[in-house]
Amino acid sequence: MCGIVGIASRNNCVNDIVSGLNSLEYRGYDSCGITALNGDAFIHKKSIRKISHLEKEIVKDKIKGNMVIGHTRWATHGKPSLTNCHPFIKDNCALVHNGIIENFEELSNHYSLNSKNITSETDSEVIAEIFNKLLNKYNNPIEAIRDLSNKIVGTFSLGFLVRGSDSIYATRKGSPLVLGLSDAFNSISSDLLGLPDETKEIIFLEENDIATINKSSISIYDIEGNEVKREMHEFVPKKDFKVRGDFKHFMEKEIFHQPISIEDTILNFADKKNSSIFFPENEIDFSNVSNLILVACGTAYHSCMIAKYWLEQLTGIPTSIDIGSEYRYRKDKPVNNSIGIVVSQSGETMDTLECLKKFKQHNIFTISIVNVLSSSIARMSDYILPTVAGPEIGVASTKAFTSQLAVLALLALHIKKNNMENIDYAKDTIFQSLFKIHQTMRRILNNSKKFEEVAHSLRDAKSIFYIGRGPMYPLALEGALKLKEITYKHCEGYAAGELKHGPLALIEEDIPVIVLAPYDENFLKILSNIQEIKARNGKIILISDTKGVDKAKKYCDQTIVLPNTNFVTSAILYSLPVQLIAYYLAVLLGTDVDQPRNLAKSVTVE
Repeated sequence: MCGIVGIASRNNCVNDIVSGLNSLEYRGYDSCGITALNGDAFIHKKSIRKISHLEKEIVKDKIKGNMVIGHTRWATHGKPSLTNCHPFIKDNCALVHNGIIENFEELSNHYSLNSKNITSETDSEVIAEIFNKLLNKYNNPIEAIRDLSNKIVGTFSLGFLVRGSDSIYATRKGSPLVLGLSDAFNSISSDLLGLPDETKEIIFLEENDIATINKSSISIYDIEGNEVKREMHEFVPKKDFKVRGDFKHFMEKEIFHQPISIEDTILNFADKKNSSIFFPENEIDFSNVSNLILVACGTAYHSCMIAKYWLEQLTGIPTSIDIGSEYRYRKDKPVNNSIGIVVSQSGETMDTLECLKKFKQHNIFTISIVNVLSSSIARMSDYILPTVAGPEIGVASTKAFTSQLAVLALLALHIKKNNMENIDYAKDTIFQSLFKIHQTMRRILNNSKKFEEVAHSLRDAKSIFYIGRGPMYPLALEGALKLKEITYKHCEGYAAGELKHGPLALIEEDIPVIVLAPYDENFLKILSNIQEIKARNGKIILISDTKGVDKAKKYCDQTIVLPNTNFVTSAILYSLPVQLIAYYLAVLLGTDVDQPRNLAKSVTVE
């Protein structure tokens, strides 16, 4: 729940620190504070009120600095108070900490700390006092961190200022920390959203990495003290989302941004090298959860429908999904050990917000998956898992949808691991495949011409159908929604097995049916549905992998081959075709792609 930001800059960076703290409000907090190192003096300001109050106090006291760390605290040890608030200031250092130190009492004894120097009730101050003592011993911050890290039991991300040094020192274990690089400054944050917009590249620290960050350079060491190199990733500033650049529409830009947004989202929560998922701290015992209740509207509802397949198969927990506008009026009484999960791009969706309030009235623990961290839903939730998609301008959701799916997939894997301790992510093919999905997305988008050809073939269709089975069924609904939203064409999505229960009556000559069908355990069933449509002269457009296309191409009018997928990645990757087909058809028809008629980006009324 806590948040860390730190900046080493050529200029005063206090305003950027406050901006970063504001971006981390979604984690929930009960206090906040900053510390600047000016020469040899630590200047700090703390508050047990909102960040806005902290900001006013900073302005009033004219606090400035180009080496600054900041923190939002969610109490684990000790009640909210100025004494328990971070950063913790010692003679030679200042500390901010995320995580829980399980053996802080043993560490205090091991290092023979003077109890009079510990004025708070926190585990974090113990670490600050130990580090201060080790600086006197080693006179080397890296060696002090190595000594300390080797003895800590628990999870942590730590940021230090050291008197007499021009660097911020950082390390992590089990709690995320990302470095931001630029020409004028370098920074750290507990997630991407806390970094300044001017950041150019990012590095995700790996387990037990130790980093030094100053205004012009960064260095990273492993736990043995050896300097190491870590992969750099492109950082897309939030302000860049407000211009189209070389793209014709924002929707096109956001479709093609998905390899970046999906990678950012996954790396914000998962570590491939150490085969781990690190969500913000929480109080949930998933082994004691009786059922999961997912609620959303529109595209977000479809992400929940897909996640239901994942959650039930991977975790074994009964999972229900509801449309927000319906569930808010249901008279159900969820049991206390249920978890309510709400999903919203804007975080302001009125019906979804009312469902969140309903969960709270029933004392149900709530999780929100949102793309806007200052939103009402985020602020009201017990626990927030952000989609790191960046601002989405186009009304028809694209990158927010696939980022929602990424978070939901990681949540399913996290619960599975929690409930089955023998799970090894290093050998889990689904977990490992998520780290390659951005590359596969790029390959699909680099061949977008074929989706444009499909759009041309749909130009004169009076009705269009999508069908699928398993997770492809809700994706068929999403494909139909995208076409309705921006092309104004009549389009319906169906579970393929439901065709013979009514919709087959609508199939006639040249009615296009887009079939989403990776070659899986459902393929032979959907092949029968394809034959039913063909027997009635319908036009089959098959989207599958090589094996599926080879098996069914003789029945198809058009085929698109996608890379091989698995149970989880199929829904994410097959999202791209349904988005591209809708987009290219809308362009052909000359509709207002980014602002379709009668629709708004955020539905804040009932």
